[in-house]
Amino acid sequence: MQANLSRFEELNAQVLGISVDSVYSHGAFSEQLGGITFPLLADFHPKGEVVRQYGLWREDKGYSRRAMIVVDREGIVRHSEVIPQGAPDVEKVLEVVRSIDRSSLPMADGQ
Repeated sequence: MQANLSRFEELNAQVLGISVDSVYSHGAFSEQLGGITFPLLADFHPKGEVVRQYGLWREDKGYSRRAMIVVDREGIVRHSEVIPQGAPDVEKVLEVVRSIDRSSLPMADGQ
């Protein structure tokens, strides 16, 4: 995501990362990737409280599923997808963001 951050910014979209790991783990993760400038949120205590609300917590494993969730400006979840491994497909995320932006525009006749 970091390499494509400017593409999201052009669409006036905010990229956020969240995991059940601690702030310290996020620092190490960011360092491994050569630095991340978008916010990484720690859902650490109580562990997984936010991911539970999205139905992503794996009680049997003690960690959450990896997912991509797109929320619009009004706080409505517009897209949610579990990612089996690796990172989300950036082009697909951009496509979803573009579709939300278009759907929020007024119709041509002013309706």
